[in-house]
Order: sequence, then C-alpha cells, then structure tokens
Amino acid sequence: MEESHAHQIKRRSVSNQIFDILKERIIDRQWLPGDKIPSETEIAASFGVSRLSARTAIQRLSALGLVEVRVGDGTYIKESPLDDLLVEGSELLMSVREEDDMGDFRSLIEQGYMLLACARRTQEDIDRVSAIMDRMWDCARKGQLEEYLEADNELHRTLCQVARNQYFSMVYKLMEKTFIAQYRINTEYFSHLPEHSRNVGDDNYYLKLLCQGHRSYLEALVKGDPSISNSYMSGYLQIYWANRHPEEPPKEKAWG
Repeated sequence: MEESHAHQIKRRSVSNQIFDILKERIIDRQWLPGDKIPSETEIAASFGVSRLSARTAIQRLSALGLVEVRVGDGTYIKESPLDDLLVEGSELLMSVREEDDMGDFRSLIEQGYMLLACARRTQEDIDRVSAIMDRMWDCARKGQLEEYLEADNELHRTLCQVARNQYFSMVYKLMEKTFIAQYRINTEYFSHLPEHSRNVGDDNYYLKLLCQGHRSYLEALVKGDPSISNSYMSGYLQIYWANRHPEEPPKEKAWG
C-alpha cells in the first residue's frame, strides 16, 4: 500500500483533494486501464481520512467515466474516451512538418513545467529524476539510441509530474509522439555532423554530450533554479537553428 499522504490534505474539501490526487495519478498513467485501484478503506487509511471522503472521491471519478465500480469486486480504471482524443490529436500533430515551430513550442512548454517543478519538487522527486539520468547515461555510453529516447521521454513525463499541474501532463501526453519523432530525427542528424561523429573517435560521442546537457534538468531541480535548464534548451535550439539554416541569421528566441 502506498505511503501516507495525510500531509497533502489542507484546507479545501477533503474529498475534493483526494479526488484531485487520484485523478492526477490516472492522467499521469500511474494507474493504467484495467488496473484495480485501492479500496475505499485503503484510500482512507493512506490519506488519514474517513471512508466517506474516500467514497465521495471515487464516486466523482466514476461520474467522469475514469473508473468503473464493480460491486463486490472493486474499482477499476476504465478505457477513457480521452485516450481516443489524444491518439487523434497526436496523429494530427505528427502531420505538422514545421520542426522549427515545434522546437519553439516545446521550449516554452518546458519553461513552464520546470518553473513549477523547481518550486514544488521534493527530495523524492529529485531522487527519481537522478535515477532516470543514471539510466540515460548508461544508454548513451552503450550507444543504445532507442533505450535512450525512451528514458529521455520518461524524464520529461516525470518532470511534468513533479510540476504537479495536470495540464502539463496532459499536454505532454498529447505531444509525446511528436516530441519523440522530432527528437529522434534531431539526434540522428547531429550524430552525423563531423564534430559529433567518428571523427572524434567515439561513435557515441553525441549521445553522451546530449546526456550531459540533460543533467541541467537535475541541477535545476536540486538548486530550485529553472534558469539552469532554460539556458540549456536555449543553447540547444540556437545550435540546431545554426546547423539547419547556416545561411540565415540567428533566430530570435521565443524562450527565456
């Protein structure tokens, strides 16, 4: 059973707060369709509240179509209509080929969730991000591109969760396939530039360089300073623009 979250219950209605926390877990995919969630008794004990408050929160989740209450069996996560909407939206976004616009948009999204994440992070959050960074470095060192991209995607999903704002998690999920596709293209492109390729005697040089840059997200969390990760993203996009458009002047930044 999950650790107590009684410290999170503040002035708002107890059932509303429990509802928000449980809904966030569903949106963040901590519980997947078909999963059985804790019972009313277990939820009440976890949060240190009454069973009535837990029951009210579950009833609200059921009313939204997020869970199915099966009498005598328990409560299960439903296949949400939101999933279909996200798939359709993601496929539509995948058809947009203006990569420069995507870079600007992603940088602005990252500024937002890093601003909140740096203000709201806990030591547990920092430890989670640190573990992901260790896995990214291991993949980079071994040249495992697909595994690296998967870990990188987990990093940004986790940072959205650390921000504790459901809209960032929802937007990231909507954009996830597009972000991964763009990132794969960029990574393969930069990996074959002379300064990042076999010319330096290390086939995995660029992945390692990229991973080192990504440590700025962890450093930003540790120090509570989002300008650290913002500076990394700004520099990355400026280099990207200069290599993709060598004949054009530097692009005016749309990010901080």
